Amino acid sequence: MKKVAFYTLGCKVNQYESQAIAEDFKRRGYLLAEDGEKADVYIVNSCSVTSMADRKSRQFVRKARKENPDAVVILMGCYPQTNPKDTDRIEEADIILGTTGKGSAADLAEEFLRTKKRRNLIKESEDYGKLLKREGSYGMPACPISENSYKELGTVTGIESRTRALIKIEDGCNRFCSYCVIPYARGPVRSRPLESVVKEAKSLIEKGYKEIVLTGINTALYGTEKGFETSLEDLVCALNDIPGDFRIRLNSMEPTVVDANYIASLLKYEKLAHHVHLSAQSGSNKVLSLMNRRYTAEDYLAMVKTFKDFDPHYGVTTDIIVGFPGENEEDFEESLELVRKVGFIHVHGFPYSVRLYTPAAEMDQIDPSVKKERNRILSEVAEEESKKFMSSLMGTTQRVLIEEKDRGYFKGHASNFAMVYTKDECRENEFADILVTEVFRDGIKGTVI
Repeated sequence: MKKVAFYTLGCKVNQYESQAIAEDFKRRGYLLAEDGEKADVYIVNSCSVTSMADRKSRQFVRKARKENPDAVVILMGCYPQTNPKDTDRIEEADIILGTTGKGSAADLAEEFLRTKKRRNLIKESEDYGKLLKREGSYGMPACPISENSYKELGTVTGIESRTRALIKIEDGCNRFCSYCVIPYARGPVRSRPLESVVKEAKSLIEKGYKEIVLTGINTALYGTEKGFETSLEDLVCALNDIPGDFRIRLNSMEPTVVDANYIASLLKYEKLAHHVHLSAQSGSNKVLSLMNRRYTAEDYLAMVKTFKDFDPHYGVTTDIIVGFPGENEEDFEESLELVRKVGFIHVHGFPYSVRLYTPAAEMDQIDPSVKKERNRILSEVAEEESKKFMSSLMGTTQRVLIEEKDRGYFKGHASNFAMVYTKDECRENEFADILVTEVFRDGIKGTVI
């Protein structure tokens, strides 16, 4: 029986899409290859958010070819979409797809097995001609995407774990932050019809999943395109009305899209987890302006206050870029101060990475050693604040979705995204009320009550 292997880089949208593609292969009789197991088809679902992601995508393509010289190797996603000419020169890739057309991966693999004919669907597309006509023009790194409606990949029956399932609700972004290539890679905003999301959610809940994670390229933009009549609140309301004991988690909210009033409108839904990923990117208003983020640090703190007023232990996670062009020591200190004021449960900090054709690439760049040192300092401060947040939970009772047993402890995430451990006997994929007694490992520990 033929086997297919996946190398998935980047965001949760890619994870979801890889799962949908995997299920198409399974319907055709393929088995999923285990780690290190030789496969007949390799899918590299790439990311291009940083230069490191580009490099890893190339490495995985070459690794796949080395593992089985006779296999079909498919490179798809943001990397070829934003670098169509460079990726066309990767000889180890038999089939190249962008961010659209991923649903045809199984058909293309089987076609190649019959014909052995290499294909690059980006170059074959009508949109590629538009790229050639505008070659060298500013702000046009990618083959343009002309799709204006959401394309289904099929109903996903499970992803991420046995307890938590991702559902993609939106594709594309129109914010155009000055450092980001993703709007070019993913194209305009396309929202998934409410009925389709609810149908998939019901199927997953019936299969026993206890947490539904809503994800998209920019989740907060759901329903904002012209002519689409469903809002994100409409969607959350519809999911909240599905019978069953489960919770809904928003993968992220963008402060470039929402404000404190919008956030307040969502908090009334009792199945919505008390956690949000709210990307700050910087605590400096000067740097936020250079990033084209469209909000201030004060706006951001007002949004956080809305969550904390609702629940003092509401979990907030974030992304922060250090070493952005123009960031001086004072700007960096303002980012650290934002971290201290919010008390994030987790901060994903990373050095700024130049993305060609974006406005930030044309700015004066900061020395890599400075970026590295700032990222180290940010990591230390973020860890201190995370421990303070965990300490604030002492004596509280957290409703925890038990996900697995690890080194003698049952563990899982609380509603606010804190990782909770207990020695007490629990059942996986069931909720447990745990009284928090101490900070432990990367989270907290307690006893079942």
